[in-house]
Amino acid sequence: MMTTDVAAHLETALEGAPRELVRRLHPLLIVATGLFGGAALGIIARAWMRLISEDPEFTWSGTIFIVGGFTVFGLTQSIVAVARQRARRRWTLTIVRVIGGIGLMPLFVGAGAVMLPTVVAGGLAKVRVEWHKVARWMCLLVALAPVLIVGSGLVDSFGWSLHAAVGFLGLIALYGTIVSATRFTFAAQADGWRMRRWVTITLFVLLGLLLLQFMVGFILR
Repeated sequence: MMTTDVAAHLETALEGAPRELVRRLHPLLIVATGLFGGAALGIIARAWMRLISEDPEFTWSGTIFIVGGFTVFGLTQSIVAVARQRARRRWTLTIVRVIGGIGLMPLFVGAGAVMLPTVVAGGLAKVRVEWHKVARWMCLLVALAPVLIVGSGLVDSFGWSLHAAVGFLGLIALYGTIVSATRFTFAAQADGWRMRRWVTITLFVLLGLLLLQFMVGFILR
């Protein structure tokens, strides 16, 4: 019964994802889509960063680094998507999911670090439907904090203007896409196995404290 319930939860968690398309497409095509989709998202992200910068400048090294980071992100998430459908052993999928988590890290270098809580906590809030609602709401609140900080910074830089509004909408669209793309990495595995509750609570508290320390450090620096 537990396994059935978890499987049902996962179907809900991945609702809206192209599950049938993932099943039918050749794995190499899925990986190629993730690779080029990540690169395209990186180009969009670079344009958005230039838009919200008070002193916009262009450097090939910076642009290549940003686009490359997003390309790695797209590639690793597509690999996890393929593994979700094809991996038969729990440890295999677990390893691939860890790779998917590592693939997130290039997004949080430099100024992008402030959005780490949004991507991680937002991704968990979106797909971990088997968690208690309180835990998911806490994740959502953590995810919203950087969005409000960046939005406030845009108003400070450009005032209540169209420039600030477009920048904020770009923020929502960009990171909403990133959070959605992490669903295969963050969703639970549909085999019924779960960590003991005290372990989950301990890890959740430690993660919350680390994120709080991160946010306080960023605000006060």
